[in-house]
Amino acid sequence: MSLLYNKGKYAVSLDVPETTLLLVLKNEKRHDVTMTLPILPPEKENNLFHQNQLSFDASQVKTKIKAGYKQNKFHFDMNVKMNINIVEQLFPEDSLKKAELQKRIEKELQRQFEGLIKKIQKHKIDPIGLGLYARAYQYDHYKKVESNWGEELAKSSVNVSVKIDINSTGAVK
Repeated sequence: MSLLYNKGKYAVSLDVPETTLLLVLKNEKRHDVTMTLPILPPEKENNLFHQNQLSFDASQVKTKIKAGYKQNKFHFDMNVKMNINIVEQLFPEDSLKKAELQKRIEKELQRQFEGLIKKIQKHKIDPIGLGLYARAYQYDHYKKVESNWGEELAKSSVNVSVKIDINSTGAVK
């Protein structure tokens, strides 16, 4: 996916996993999507397959965004909740308990969301639509910087928290 500045000039491209993450943040993920994440630290492998990865279907994804303004900058809190069904696990099932696996998935998803947000802020674009939240909940502050929103977003604080529920582990044994 290519992202553009507000005047239609090319800004940056997103790969398929980043595009999926963007759709989740925008609450535009209409159907289940499959994601693959590294869960365990990479080992020195000579194999064709990475044996530290896990694939899952994400469903019932809800993203809530809260906007605030303090210390002369905007603050956004994004809470992402999703149910997942594990469809493939390339490491031994007994290497992690369910609670530990859940924490690692949440941590990795949060890391990837934060990376996407930094990329967006670096290019001073707003494909998520955070400007709409700023305008709706902090209108007076937003109106002052409306014409320069990309710059203001780049200075903003954006926090992402991820909460998942593992519904099933599928046929991973």
